[in-house]
Amino acid sequence: VYKGVFQFTNLVKEDAVLQTETLYIHEILQCYLKRTSYSDKVKIDSWLPRVDLHPSLFCTAIDNLIRNGLKYNDSDTKWVKISTDSVKNSDGLYDKYIFIEDNGRGMTMEEFLEFSKPYVRRQGQKETGSGLGLNICTLILKEHGFEIFCEKTETGTKLSIKL
Repeated sequence: VYKGVFQFTNLVKEDAVLQTETLYIHEILQCYLKRTSYSDKVKIDSWLPRVDLHPSLFCTAIDNLIRNGLKYNDSDTKWVKISTDSVKNSDGLYDKYIFIEDNGRGMTMEEFLEFSKPYVRRQGQKETGSGLGLNICTLILKEHGFEIFCEKTETGTKLSIKL
């Protein structure tokens, strides 16, 4: 964790550049998640794309989204699913996405943008937290050049990360 935070804080230095490696997302996430107590609640597609990323920072960001999907979830059988697809854009080209879906309470894009601000939390919620996790997560993904979108679904939340 310290190494990842150190790398991230170095990015605020002038001329700092994120050091990335070309890696398969499914491999680094599987390796990361097998050390957690909640890996059995996360289903990762067997094939996720290979992209340039900083492994510890990327895993920190995705882990925050996974833990949020499990934490803000009132279901008896909590789950998070990570998948991929290519989506045709307005130019007729295909963009790669990874999707993180859960069966939690659900969150709209407007709520996502609000809760991505530092120290902002939903009023009256019973779960504890600092209100920084989602903020740091979105900053890490932006630093990678990724975009993140959120939609409330019938079953919970679906996050789309454009790679």
